[in-house]
Amino acid sequence: MKRGIDVSSYQGMIDWTKVKPFIDFAIIRCGFGNNVKSQDDVYYERNALMCKKLNIPFGVYLFSYATNLDEARSEVEHTLRLIKDKKLEYPIFLDVEARRQMALPKEDLIEIVKYYCEEMEKNGYYVSVYASLDRFKSNLDSSELDPFDKWVAEWNDRLTYSGSAGMWQNTSYDEIPGIKGRVDGDQALYDYPKIIRDAKLNHLDDYDYKYKVGEKVFISGSIYEDSGATKVLRNVCDEEAVIERILKDESAPYKISDGYVKETSIFVKKEV
Repeated sequence: MKRGIDVSSYQGMIDWTKVKPFIDFAIIRCGFGNNVKSQDDVYYERNALMCKKLNIPFGVYLFSYATNLDEARSEVEHTLRLIKDKKLEYPIFLDVEARRQMALPKEDLIEIVKYYCEEMEKNGYYVSVYASLDRFKSNLDSSELDPFDKWVAEWNDRLTYSGSAGMWQNTSYDEIPGIKGRVDGDQALYDYPKIIRDAKLNHLDDYDYKYKVGEKVFISGSIYEDSGATKVLRNVCDEEAVIERILKDESAPYKISDGYVKETSIFVKKEV
């Protein structure tokens, strides 16, 4: 079991050098709600950069406000924008606790959470849902969410959640050198770095490539049926596409909606 913390702008300027000896990992808030820059967490990039510099494994969470699928779609886009160049050895968590969400019919909330999780998985990420024990027993109690990992907030000396959970937020009053005031403390019940690497998730091996997951590009050349570039599906000229996945050491490593393409067939138009 590994010890970690979860942080956001509420912790202000963190001295990560002082924090490092006391934790094994960190979960960093990347933002909240819809995909607008004003709703990025103002300390996210700094926190992520410092964890990278100090070799502190980390994941991220997005605080959700979504009350319909359009907002959920925007939250997916928000998350993907902020994590596309990060090496995340821990999951992407959707924080589901907003009062406006708790007022929704249960089936509507489940649909929103399920949509977000499925979309993140389609983009090649390990996704999990954060909520309190009470919410997992009520608003989020559904077999439709069973396929997804859980991060349970239960401020107690033991976790009593009866379902399967990989992360436990066991306190909101942890005290760590380098952080002013209190911070949430967490226990990782799974070996997330190993699970994620073994499953080739979170695009940990993608970052030596010129183009990134989620990037809008244009294709002029062949689209292949497989990443080995053995069979051409069709040839295109100046066709817009979005990179969905990148497969390491393949001839056509870039996965788009209907096939695979080589780097030589991809370009980005410069804004005039």
